[in-house]
Amino acid sequence: MILSNVDIKKAIENKKIIIEPSPEKIQFSSSALDLRLDDEFKEYNMELLKQNGVKVDVDFSNFNFQKFSRAYLKDVPKERDGSIIIKPGAFILAKTLEKITLPLQSEIAARVEGRSSVARLGLVVHLSCPTIHAGFSGKITLEIINHGPTHIRLDPKKDKICQLIFERLSSRPERANLSQFQGQISVTGEKSSD
Repeated sequence: MILSNVDIKKAIENKKIIIEPSPEKIQFSSSALDLRLDDEFKEYNMELLKQNGVKVDVDFSNFNFQKFSRAYLKDVPKERDGSIIIKPGAFILAKTLEKITLPLQSEIAARVEGRSSVARLGLVVHLSCPTIHAGFSGKITLEIINHGPTHIRLDPKKDKICQLIFERLSSRPERANLSQFQGQISVTGEKSSD
């Protein structure tokens, strides 16, 4: 069952959903919560990946994203005002401003989805794997692609870029499915030091 804005607010109040910083009223729709962009943006360093004499193959069965990202990701250059420009065809990794915690005992999971206002410009903000499992805690990494014909400016900490749809589980899971990205604070999967 999808939670309404009334149920989402009640779950936040009862600490069944923990969102830091606390969401503002304008972030709630009737059945979702809008999330904003943080100020970390990474892109693949094509100069490294496409240099003469180098062929990078990913063997997914032995893949470690954190090591790969440290080697091949670089910061996306920011404009003077702190915004970024996403060119047509560009692929970047970004993260949400909000840290999401879904305590296992709350029996709540969520899905991260794009918003129609950015989708109509051709911007995909979450490529795949939308499930935020019960027991997850961290910032959500977004895989952003500009499929549209225009450059798109994004303003960190202002733009509502995606939305979370919360769902009640039929029962409490036996354990949390703790992925390599549990507790992440960075698009590279780095963890919080707390």
